[in-house]
Amino acid sequence: MLHARIEDRGKHADYLLAVERARAAGRTPPARYRVRWRDESGTSHSLSVPNPHLAAAVRADIAHGRAPLTLGDIVDRWSSLPVWSARPGAPRFPNRRPLDRHVLPRLGSRLAITIARADVERLMSTLRAEGQLGVATINNVLAALKRALELGVRYGHLPSNPALGVRPIPRPA
Repeated sequence: MLHARIEDRGKHADYLLAVERARAAGRTPPARYRVRWRDESGTSHSLSVPNPHLAAAVRADIAHGRAPLTLGDIVDRWSSLPVWSARPGAPRFPNRRPLDRHVLPRLGSRLAITIARADVERLMSTLRAEGQLGVATINNVLAALKRALELGVRYGHLPSNPALGVRPIPRPA
């Protein structure tokens, strides 16, 4: 069992300076909480998250021997599980093509626990603004992303599904 600790950087001088610089430049300030741990080989790791709830979830994962997963890792696990079907024959697997084409190039390397609902909404609006995809395709991307993230919630890799509540784009009449 690994030991992880949560560090609140709210009063650290270097953190306050980084927040001030980010706000002056119009960027998002850095995450306030940091989770630090060492793996079995003694290598130090750290992960910054914006709120204490996510920090506690990361710490719990590490204590149970699970390293935080990227969105790409969760999609890989989701696509490797067969979909239940009443039809006989070979098992069917989820269609991961929409995620491979449109989501993973943008968010695949990010830790899944750091993805927020605003990131999913921003991704959907970006896909719509590019104008290369139809409404049905964008909605299929959102549906596949919701199902993949739901697997992460079910197996305890995510505290909640950030794609829930993001509404599909209404189809034009």
